[in-house]
Amino acid sequence: MPRSGAKQFHSQCQEEVYRQVKSYLDELVDEHFDDADHCDFYLKYGSTVLEISIDPFEEDDAVIEVLAFCVQGVEPTFDLAQELLRLNAEVPLGAFSMVGGDIFYSHSFLGRRLRPEQLIASLDSVANISDLYDERLVAKYGGETALERLRSDAKRYRSVAFQAQNN
Repeated sequence: MPRSGAKQFHSQCQEEVYRQVKSYLDELVDEHFDDADHCDFYLKYGSTVLEISIDPFEEDDAVIEVLAFCVQGVEPTFDLAQELLRLNAEVPLGAFSMVGGDIFYSHSFLGRRLRPEQLIASLDSVANISDLYDERLVAKYGGETALERLRSDAKRYRSVAFQAQNN
C-alpha cells in the first residue's frame, strides 16, 4: 500500500516534467502549494486561483494543464453554455468549460520540451483571460468568482470555529 503523501508517477516523463514545473515555479512564483497526493500545484495569480496538473501522455510525454477556477455556484443554463462557446471562439489560447455549477478556463500543452517562457505564457494567459471574464460572467449569470468563494468559505470557517470554541 503506498504511503499517504507520496507522489505516484505513471511514467518517467511525467515525473521529469513535474520536477521541471516545480523548479520553474520555485524560481518564478513567490508562493505555491504542492498537492502532496497528486501531480498538481495551486497558486494565486492576480485575482485568480490556478491549478497546474501534470498527467502522463503516451509513453514519452506529459500534458501540462493550467486551469483557472473562474466562477463557482452558477446556475447552468442554455444561454450560459452558448456564451461560453461564443467566448471559446474569441479567446486566443485555451477554452472555457463548465462542470455542474462551476466554470473553468484552461490551457493544455505537451511538457517534455518545456521552457520557462512557455509555462509563464500559459499561466499569464489563463489568469488574465479568467480575470477578464469572471466578473462579467458573474454579473450576467450569477455565482461567485473563485476568489470571492475562497473568501466567503474562509469567513464561514472562522465563524464556525469561533462558535465551536465558545460552546
